[in-house]
Order: sequence, then C-alpha cells, then structure tokens
Amino acid sequence: MAKERFVPNEAAVDLYRKYTISFPGGSLTATKDVLQSVFKNDMLPNTCSPETKEVSRKEGSYTTYPQSNELYNRKATSYTLKNYSNGGNSRAASGEAISFIINGSAWTARLVGSHQAFMDYLCANTESLEGDVTYWMSSKGSPYLVAHSDANN
Repeated sequence: MAKERFVPNEAAVDLYRKYTISFPGGSLTATKDVLQSVFKNDMLPNTCSPETKEVSRKEGSYTTYPQSNELYNRKATSYTLKNYSNGGNSRAASGEAISFIINGSAWTARLVGSHQAFMDYLCANTESLEGDVTYWMSSKGSPYLVAHSDANN
C-alpha cells in the first residue's frame, strides 16, 4: 500500500509549493507562503521585465564543409533576445540560499542573480511589499533592508 504524502493542511496544500518570480537580472524561488509574506497578494510586482540583449549577425558567406566550392550568402540581421529567467529547469537547487526575516523567524528562498539586481527590483516595487520593512540576509550573513512604509513615501 502506497504511503500518503503528509500535507499539514489539506485546504492550504498550495502554500507549500515552490514558485519562481523572475526579475531583471535574476529570479527568486520560494514556497508560496513565504512569497505571500513578502509581497502583497493583490499587488504582486511586475514580472514581465525580461533581460534583453540586442543580437546582430554580420553579412557573410560560408560553405557547408571545408574546401567546398559552394558558397552560401548570409544577409545581415539583427534581433532582440529576451530572457525570462525561471530559475533553471534542473532538479538541482540553483542560486544562493537567502533568508527573509518574517515576524522574527528566518524563512529560506533561493536567489539567482546578484544582490544588487534583487535590491533594485525590491526598491522599484516597494508598493507591492508587505509591512513597513523587508529584511533579508545573504548566505554569508550580509543583511539587506528595504524600508517602504507609507511614511517614507
């Protein structure tokens, strides 16, 4: 007989799933309850800001194999490459383990990207953050603080 998976609260099984929020420069992966403690439910920040990179290919000619006499011409093209980071699709834990301090307790998440890019994202979206202060620590113990109360606006 197969063992049933332990779920602390059948009504809130969704709270224990991991979700990824992408932002320019990286992504944040955490369980839904942690994300809801950091971000307001009705004002989740904009995650439709991909990293963009302009790519241009030069005009040129090439052969299909060495010493071939057949030349193929390639026209110059340019396009925009967009990267909507999803934290990767491997089963390995990617990124740096960080912790949010919520009501005096540390809650973990995974940060892909630089601390500066994440802080830029938080500071640009202060209206979507819960409470008056968001406090998080890097894996090396460096503290980061975003004060975002209505009094500061």
